[in-house]
Amino acid sequence: MTIRGIAHRGYPVNYPENTLSSFQAAIDLGFTHMELDVHMSKDGVPVVMHDHTIDRMTDGSGEIRDFTLAELKTFTIGTNEHIPTLEEALSLAKDRIIVSIELKKPKLYPGIEKKVYNVIKNLNMLDQVYVISFDHKSLEKLRSVSRDIQLGPLVNRVKGSHFRLMKKLDAEYFAVNFKNLNEKHIAKCEKLGVQLVVWTVNTVEQMNTVKQYPSILVTTDELETYKAVFS
Repeated sequence: MTIRGIAHRGYPVNYPENTLSSFQAAIDLGFTHMELDVHMSKDGVPVVMHDHTIDRMTDGSGEIRDFTLAELKTFTIGTNEHIPTLEEALSLAKDRIIVSIELKKPKLYPGIEKKVYNVIKNLNMLDQVYVISFDHKSLEKLRSVSRDIQLGPLVNRVKGSHFRLMKKLDAEYFAVNFKNLNEKHIAKCEKLGVQLVVWTVNTVEQMNTVKQYPSILVTTDELETYKAVFS
């Protein structure tokens, strides 16, 4: 079976989100894509976590940017996991699954765009990774760093200006909140050759709705439900 769904932060229903075990579970289930979130340590290393603080996911507290990588690695997620670096997560994924990297709050991390690009390039994964963000200025910075990196604006509600932005960015992806999706947007993306991504689709009803549009990439937390619906 061909799965074109995106495993949101790995498989967060059964594993701690944005951890290597969560990403491995998505790979083991045969998913073609996975999504992860990136911040940056005090010493300039891109690390994988959704929040800009470690409070929710670890046994520590504080902002990621206030800790060095070595300090971040002392905190525990769940019983025995640690905050992965972007390099660790991508190394796990290489040649196995396409990775969507979301830049979270990039204004907190001057220079994060170049740092993230360097990790991707050094692993020779430019053709296996794309970067999304709500911060469209950050995507513009990334485009100025590289003409080859694949980019996609992330939006809650679609506006006409977003299509102009995609042209300016030479974007290959466009990530939209499922609740605000309509057929006009789907047709427009198909016409432009832009890969439309929707998030986050977790119920069977939602999955059956989006299943009518095979061109869409579907982001989900419910990986096994997704497999059952789309098989």
